[in-house]
Amino acid sequence: MPNALFESNLVEVSDINLEIISGNIPSWLDGTLYRVGPGLYELGNRRVNNMVDALSKVARWSFSKNGQATFTTSFLKSSIYNRTKENEEFVAIRHLGQLHPPATTLEKLQIMFYDSLPDNNNIAAWELGKSGVTITAESHVYIDVDFRSLEFQKKYSAKSDNTGMFEQEFLSASHFWRHPSSGDSINYKIVIPLDKGLISKNEGPAYHLYRYKENEEGKIEAKFVGRVPIEKGDFRVVHTLGATENFIVLPRFSLYVDFNDPVDLGQNIKFSSSKPVYMDVVSMKDGSRKQFTFEAHEAQHIFNSYERYNDKNELEIVVDYPTLESVDDVPDKNIFELLNIETLTDPNFPYKEHWEAYTKFRIRRFILNMDTGTGHIYDYPQMWSPKNLQVEFPYINDAYRGLPYCYVYLQTWNQDAHNAMGIMKVDMCKETSIGWQELNKFPVEPVFAARPGGTDEDDGIIMSPVLDSTNNSTELYIWDAKTLEVLTILNTPVTVPFTLHGVWINGV
Repeated sequence: MPNALFESNLVEVSDINLEIISGNIPSWLDGTLYRVGPGLYELGNRRVNNMVDALSKVARWSFSKNGQATFTTSFLKSSIYNRTKENEEFVAIRHLGQLHPPATTLEKLQIMFYDSLPDNNNIAAWELGKSGVTITAESHVYIDVDFRSLEFQKKYSAKSDNTGMFEQEFLSASHFWRHPSSGDSINYKIVIPLDKGLISKNEGPAYHLYRYKENEEGKIEAKFVGRVPIEKGDFRVVHTLGATENFIVLPRFSLYVDFNDPVDLGQNIKFSSSKPVYMDVVSMKDGSRKQFTFEAHEAQHIFNSYERYNDKNELEIVVDYPTLESVDDVPDKNIFELLNIETLTDPNFPYKEHWEAYTKFRIRRFILNMDTGTGHIYDYPQMWSPKNLQVEFPYINDAYRGLPYCYVYLQTWNQDAHNAMGIMKVDMCKETSIGWQELNKFPVEPVFAARPGGTDEDDGIIMSPVLDSTNNSTELYIWDAKTLEVLTILNTPVTVPFTLHGVWINGV
């Protein structure tokens, strides 16, 4: 992949009018696309080499009904960013890749005690409240930035209504889920009792599931729903979760955390084909839980989850994921090396023996029968060509979260064409797909925006910044969500490096 996708870009701009290169902006489009990702890899004598470690940068493309489009991009003014700028050198941080030069003993102590709540949130964006767009990472600490200027508003952890003074909150999913009828945001926090249950009554660590709401004072509160115990220290990486009208689904795939190093976090995260997948379904009504067990799989980003009744009138929870086709050859090592710049820009990396498993994907449906307590998997047929096409970074129509749906939009990486990127639309009902790809064009995760008043699930557009590797420029593409026909191409005045995730918010 082109180096420009993984280089620092220091330029910050505000409310720049965008030039239309071709086509027309849909007249109904009114809102903002926010995207988050790495913006700064090095400063002074220190650098990081992993996307998740680079300092966070936020970009927004805003549209009004008069056809005007503007662009703003700004670094996330986290405490880590602010100290880096003050020191004129990239400060030592907890990291998944490599830190060059490595942290000294004194710096490691500072990280462990001074940076107990790291805030370099560079993974995803979400509409959690009305004070601004919320920027997230695999942490329960959030940063809100202004909807328009992207200026820092506040840093906080949503107050939980069940966590006591003898319990410590630790980690959360980068991705919230939206409850289909109430609009509440759904997520978890890992909660660890410091008193071994003497006062807290929780004898061991657990995933605590919450509904997040904004109160009348504009503060985000976390309403407890239920807990999933972590047995025998078996911590799993839970990057996304799902919810239906009546249940929260906590999927625990076979990527686990082995706490060996408090600073070099990449050494703690490994894969094991001997660790089964657990899917816990927790009732939003009373917190009761049912657990379903499957053989080992590796997956990160959920498509959707919803309730249905089978032909025996038994309640089933459907959970869809893009998974590795096979885990037989997945190495038991730091898989986040995949996000190291050296790996991503190496045209031969997919053919190296220990990464080959990450070039073959399969869409799988996990079906959880709530009446019988049994689960099974439906393997979708190969719906794309070539076979070595990585399909990831899914996005659906937000109005269908937690409900029966058909369409999912994905970013594709063509491993047989040196990681050329494209966009794909999968019809989960008809088991078909269509795709878009152009030579030297590198789109990222497609984000869906529904046409107001539309009745079809795919009535709207998808959009993504696209890097042109011939001149390292960025253009925003808008496609028809039904056909993937390109409707509009807009010039972006700043090269936008690879952004991990985005969100569309209407009317801002």
